[in-house]
Amino acid sequence: LLRSQDREYGSVYVYSLLVPMDASLLFPCFDQPDLKGRFSLIIDGPEDWSVIANGPRLAAVEGDPPGRHRFAETEPISSYLFAFAAGPFVALGEGDRPLPLRLYVRRSQAERARGEWPTLRELTVRGMAYLTHYFGHHFPFAKYDQVLLPGFPYGGMEHAGATFLREDAILFRSAPTRGDLLNRAALVLHELVHQWFGDLVTMRWFDDLWLKEGFANYMAYRTMAELQPLGLPAEQIWKRFYLTHKPAAYTIDGSPGTTPIFQQIDNLKDAKSAYGAIVYQKAPGLLRALCYRLGEDPFRQGVRQFVERYAYANASWQELIESFEAASGEPLRDWARAWIRERGMPRIEVDWRCDEGTLAEVTVRQSDVQGEGRRWPIETQLLIVASDGARHRHRVRLTEEQVVWKDERRPPCPRFLFANEGDYGYGLFLLDAKSRAAVTADLLTIEDPFLRTLLWGALWEAVREAELAPEEFLQLVLRATPHETDEDLLESLIERVGRTWQRYLSPLQQTRWLNRIEAQWAAGMMDAPTLNGRILYFRSFRSLTRSSAGRERLKALLGGRQALPEIEIRPFDRWRLLAGLLAHGDPDAERLLAEEIRRDRSDDAAKQAYLIGAARPDPATKRRYFADYLGETASIPEDWIEGSLPFFHLPHQADLTLPYLERGLKALPRLKLERKIFFVLAWLNHFLGGQTGEEARQIVEQFLERETLDRDRTLKIREVSDELVRT
Repeated sequence: LLRSQDREYGSVYVYSLLVPMDASLLFPCFDQPDLKGRFSLIIDGPEDWSVIANGPRLAAVEGDPPGRHRFAETEPISSYLFAFAAGPFVALGEGDRPLPLRLYVRRSQAERARGEWPTLRELTVRGMAYLTHYFGHHFPFAKYDQVLLPGFPYGGMEHAGATFLREDAILFRSAPTRGDLLNRAALVLHELVHQWFGDLVTMRWFDDLWLKEGFANYMAYRTMAELQPLGLPAEQIWKRFYLTHKPAAYTIDGSPGTTPIFQQIDNLKDAKSAYGAIVYQKAPGLLRALCYRLGEDPFRQGVRQFVERYAYANASWQELIESFEAASGEPLRDWARAWIRERGMPRIEVDWRCDEGTLAEVTVRQSDVQGEGRRWPIETQLLIVASDGARHRHRVRLTEEQVVWKDERRPPCPRFLFANEGDYGYGLFLLDAKSRAAVTADLLTIEDPFLRTLLWGALWEAVREAELAPEEFLQLVLRATPHETDEDLLESLIERVGRTWQRYLSPLQQTRWLNRIEAQWAAGMMDAPTLNGRILYFRSFRSLTRSSAGRERLKALLGGRQALPEIEIRPFDRWRLLAGLLAHGDPDAERLLAEEIRRDRSDDAAKQAYLIGAARPDPATKRRYFADYLGETASIPEDWIEGSLPFFHLPHQADLTLPYLERGLKALPRLKLERKIFFVLAWLNHFLGGQTGEEARQIVEQFLERETLDRDRTLKIREVSDELVRT
C-alpha cells in the first residue's frame, strides 16, 4: 500500500499497487497471472472519503457502520489486477451511464481536472467505442474509473475497471506542447486497451509480458490513427509511433545486453526483469510489421479470434500466432520463432548499380547486428527516388541473407534509395554512401514529413554506428531546425542535438559548438513561428545553457525581466530554471533558490527543491544524496529519488559522480528487490548515462569481470553501458 499526503489540504490518499508480484503481501493468494479469481471487497474508512475499487459500489447493508464501502464481485482477474484507492477524492463524470465513467482526483487539483475532463472523456468514450468494434468484444467490466495519483511510480496501471494514472502525466505542470498532448492521449488509450489485452485476456506467465504491453502500445496508436486527435491525419500518428518506439528499441537491440521478446522467467521474483523497451517499444513495432505482412483484415480477424477464445482466461504467444495463422492462412511459425524467440535485429543495407543511366539492379542485404549469424523474415517497402523527385515503391520480402530486385523497365538512375519507407519493417535501415550524400543535400527540400523523419533516423543511426561524423550531423541539424515545420521531428532533432553535444563531442568540440547552439536555441524560443516550437526551444535552452550570458538569460526569465511570446512561465518551469543555475554554480543560485522556496507554498514545492538540489556541483551534495538513495530508512519517497537522478548525474559533473559508479552497480540486487518495476533501469540509465569517459568504461568492464552476477544483472548492465562504449 502506498500513501500520499496532500499538504495543501492536509489530506491523505492511500492506494494499492500489486504488479507484478505483491498481492501476496496484502492477502493470502497464489500470486501468478494464470490463476484468476473473483474478488469481493469491503473497506471501512472515514465517512468523507471516497473509495474506488475494481467493481461497482454496492448499496449499504442494514447494520453497516458509517464509512463502510462494499463492492460487487469482479469478473475473473489475475491477482495483480486487484486494486483500490481511498481518500477525499473529487469525482468527475457520469455514474448513471450504462457503463459508468468517472475521473477521480485529489481536492487540490479538482479545478485543473475539470478543465481537462471534457477532452479526456471524449478520448475515452471514442476510444472505447473503437476498441469494442475492433476487438469484437464489449468492454469487459462493469464500469471504468480513472484515478489520478501524485507520485505514482508509472505512467499508469490498468487495474480491471479502475485505471490508476500519474497525476502530472494528465494535468501538465508546464505549458504543454502538441507532443505532450499526444503522449497523454497515448497513455490514456494504452491503459484503456489493457482492459481487453491484459485484463480480459492475460498472458499465462510474465515471459509473455509483451502480449499485453506490446498490444497496448500498438493498439493505442492504431486507435489514435482512427480518432485523429488534434485533427492529425493517420500518417502523422504513425510518424510519431516511429519516433516514440523505434529509436529506443533499436538502441537496446543493438546492445550486447538485449533479450528476446519472449524472456525466460523462471520465478516470479524475476518478473520485473521482463519490463523494458523490448516489450514496450520493439513488440509494438513487430505487430505493425506483422499487420503489414498479413494485411489489415486478416490481422484484425486474428485478434478477434484470440480475444473471443481466451476471454477472462490466459494465453501464450503460441496461441496468438495460431489465431493469426487461422485468420490469414499463412504459416507464421518461422516468423514468430525468429522475431519472438531470438534476440537482436537485422542490419539492412542496400547496394544498387546503374548501367548507361538506368537502374540495373538493387541488392537488399541483411546481417545480424550481434554478429551471431541470425537471419530474419523481413517485409519492407523499398523507396526509389528519381532525380526529378518522383517516388517509386516496391514491396520486398527478405528471408535469406540477400535478395536482388530488378525492374525490367529499367527506370532512370535514381537520386537515392531507402529500404523502409512507411516504417513497416523492423531493423537498422542504413543508407548507402551514395544515398546518404544525396539525402544530406536534399533534406531541406523533402516535403513529406514522415519520409523526412525516417531519413533523419537513418542519419542518426549512422552517427551511432560511427559512419557519420558527429560534427557533420550537428552542422546538418543546426542548418535544418530553423526551417523544420513538423513539430514532432523538430522535437526529435532538438533532443538529438543535446545528446550529440553531451555524448559524442570531445571537450574541445563542445566548447567550439556551445555558443552557436545556445544562440540558436535562444533565438528559437523567441522567434520560432509556432508556440510548440518556442516551448521546445525554451525547454532545451534551460537544460543545455551553461555560459555566463546564458545564465543571465535564465535569471531574466526567472525574475520576469524577459518574457517569452505566449509562453506562461509556470512554477515547474521556475524550478527547472533554478536547476540550470544550480548545476553550473551560478553565484546567485542559492539566493534565488531560497527566494523560490519562500515564494512557492504549493504541495509540489518541497519535492522540486529536493530534486534540483542534487544538481549542486560539489562533493558534499553528491555524498548526501547517495546516502539518501541507499539509506536504511524509507524517509525519501521513491518518486523523489528517481526524479533527482537526472540532476545528480549531469554529464558535465561526471568527475563528481564517478566515485559512486561501482557502488551504484553493487546496489542493483537490493534495488531490484525493494523498488518498483522500472526503477532499476532508471538507476542504471543515469549512473551510466552520466558518464562519458574511458575510466568509467573500464570500471564497468572490471566490475563485470570481477563480480559473480546473475544473468539479468549482467544483461541490464551490458544493455545500458553500450552507449558508454559507443561514446
